[in-house]
Amino acid sequence: EEDVVIEDFEEDSEAEGSGGEDDIRELRAKKLALARKIAEQQRRQEKIQAVLEDQSQMRQMELEIRPLFLVPDTNGFIDHLASLARLLESRKYILVVPLIVINELDGLAKGQETDHRAGGYARVVQEKARKSIEFLERRFESRDSCLRALTSRGNELESIAFRSEDITGQLGNNDDLILSCCLHYCKDKAKDFMPTSKVKSCSLTPTEEPIRLLREVVLLTDDRNLRVKALTRNVPVRDIPAFLTWAQVG
Repeated sequence: EEDVVIEDFEEDSEAEGSGGEDDIRELRAKKLALARKIAEQQRRQEKIQAVLEDQSQMRQMELEIRPLFLVPDTNGFIDHLASLARLLESRKYILVVPLIVINELDGLAKGQETDHRAGGYARVVQEKARKSIEFLERRFESRDSCLRALTSRGNELESIAFRSEDITGQLGNNDDLILSCCLHYCKDKAKDFMPTSKVKSCSLTPTEEPIRLLREVVLLTDDRNLRVKALTRNVPVRDIPAFLTWAQVG
């Protein structure tokens, strides 16, 4: 904002002689209005500064990530089935498949959710979904200990023979249901968010230590909107190729 400059109005005999008492009163009123404007600007600037200081003192969030549970979305199976199979075969992680993902794959395999796709590509997606379902059914039938299905309400399933799920009354879309499966493995406690003020050795100003949260779950997705939702809920997220590289699973 532009600085407001207050000019000194000389209330001398020359002013009185040229404009009289009415002019003097007008000049005094202008001077008072300008003074009020400056005071208001100062108050506004102080409020802005206070907000900035509050923001700078907000506690930071630190995630300690120890991957154990991997939650892929539907496109993960369509685009990276072989990579998910390698992660499962590594025996390092537990692959958690949201039931909504299995239902979406069922729909794609039957051609029910490919109306918006162009002909040839629709058939490719349908075939990939069919192979994904066959892969999951085969692994569940063999009782793979590193594979489980999870309902949107957090119930673990050892079999997907009966996999229809009633999601009426559930809030949000399918992405939200996938994210809710990740949150099932986020065991945050209220005490994790309690303030822990400490005084710096070189200052008397109290500062808050960062909030440290343990995460054993990683969401595997390329979907930008789902990634943003996960990050806002402090859920670690990676795309499958990047996680495969990090995990050094060939």
